[in-house]
Amino acid sequence: MPNVAQALQNKADFITKSIREDGGDSFVAEMVKQIRAKYYKPNGEKKKLKNCDTDLFRVHDAGDLFSGAYINCWIRICDALPDIRFWFPTREHVRVDQMPHLHQLALLPNVCLKPSALRLDEPAPKIKGLDAGTAVYTSEEKAVADGHYICPATIHAYRLGKKAWRKVEKKERAKLSSCKGNGCKLCFIKGCNKGIAYMAH
Repeated sequence: MPNVAQALQNKADFITKSIREDGGDSFVAEMVKQIRAKYYKPNGEKKKLKNCDTDLFRVHDAGDLFSGAYINCWIRICDALPDIRFWFPTREHVRVDQMPHLHQLALLPNVCLKPSALRLDEPAPKIKGLDAGTAVYTSEEKAVADGHYICPATIHAYRLGKKAWRKVEKKERAKLSSCKGNGCKLCFIKGCNKGIAYMAH
């Protein structure tokens, strides 16, 4: 998907340029502007959107908290939007120099910072000062035995198997594989002490 790759590269270029040239000010301002435009009405009230919970914001479908300066930008963004709960999955917990910045981000009351396991079927990390982590498992039994909650948005496809899952009507698949469709907000709950397992399928 060259268009997607180019869009991601353009975003990365904008972020790094902003951090280099103005200490991240333009990136912070643009993110706050975009989130407010999507989540709020002109009068400041939250919108009610069909396919988006405007109380929640997942950071990074692709990418990670790659530097202290970038993390500090997100601290400013989250601080500017206190009535939105932000979820950050991250593998940056493996970098010792990143931990002071991650801890500062995790201190915000509207931030849930969850360290991700690095390998398949590896238990979710438990890092002091961060929320319980996440992992990807190929076995539901092993995930439960290792003490995880099972993500409901991934369990349906796993239990049905690829062939049967493809036969499920498209709209129903979309519903069953979404947080909203399963009434789940666990990844956004600050202070969660139990790891979450996403089922590979």
